[in-house]
Amino acid sequence: MSRFFKNGIFGDPLAMSLRMVKCMSNRKNAFTLVELLVVVGIIALLIGLLFTSLGEFRRQAMQTACLSNERQIALASAAYADDNLGRLPSPRTDRLASDSAVSYKNMWVDTAAPGGLVNGYEMLKSLEGGALWTYLGQDQSVYKSPQDPVPVPQNPPGTNPASVKTRIRSYALNGFVGVGEGNYNERCDDLWDFPHPEHPTTPTELRKQWYKTVSISQIPQPSRTMCAITEEDRYNYNTQGWCISIHPSYNQPLFGEWVDSPALWNGSRVNMSYMDGSVESADIIYPSLQRQFQADADSHWVIEGGSRPAFKYMSDRMMPGIIKQSLQ
Repeated sequence: MSRFFKNGIFGDPLAMSLRMVKCMSNRKNAFTLVELLVVVGIIALLIGLLFTSLGEFRRQAMQTACLSNERQIALASAAYADDNLGRLPSPRTDRLASDSAVSYKNMWVDTAAPGGLVNGYEMLKSLEGGALWTYLGQDQSVYKSPQDPVPVPQNPPGTNPASVKTRIRSYALNGFVGVGEGNYNERCDDLWDFPHPEHPTTPTELRKQWYKTVSISQIPQPSRTMCAITEEDRYNYNTQGWCISIHPSYNQPLFGEWVDSPALWNGSRVNMSYMDGSVESADIIYPSLQRQFQADADSHWVIEGGSRPAFKYMSDRMMPGIIKQSLQ
């Protein structure tokens, strides 16, 4: 064998070894087509996961910002009460002919203010005329949820065609808080009578009686009483406070009647704040109920049957301590 190497049959063994190493090195540094496709697939998968994560992060960030707005509204309501002998702002957004000066003076939003409502659009002037404008730092962005897909109307008015829907305010106040100055028939801002005085299941002690929640001291459980909620009012411009028909119904005693519906911008979750300033994103809207809300042309008077879990959850937060489970 040494003779062959010496005679040059195999050549210089050292040189041959170097050539073999170089050849193997070249093979290691090269990508086959399959390897290249695998790498491209992995990169595409990572990019997809990144975009999915960014989308979820963005959704959570907007949800947090929305809850922050609702917390500010609750704290502003408490601050307003501190400066006004305990009197809470009213959940109403317009005036009734029968209202006294006291009942509409403290509306949190006033669409009757000059320029407050133009061609069916609620404008910036309605926010500026409301009781909470200065308590919310004169910042109109607090009134609009970042999750609300409907654009803000232009100011000054007159540039919005009727076919373009706009909304300057995403939140409504609990229609059962900050009210109760009228007679027993006018106990909610929408004048709903709770409990119905003639219904056979209405407790005797609540017949022909009316409650007051004009001040914080008149709210039995502030930490469980809703203050503000995101509302998608396709019927109008989030007019008046947010309410559901929490008294038993003559016609449908076994069903939950949603007078207003919560906004569905956050999937199955409902963003709301409480009178003590705490906030919650409650996961209560199940798919079949969501389809009912979406199918309704104006999102009013949706009937929830069955065990009514979402309706019971929300009615328990309208006036806990006064509204009994037996009335739901």
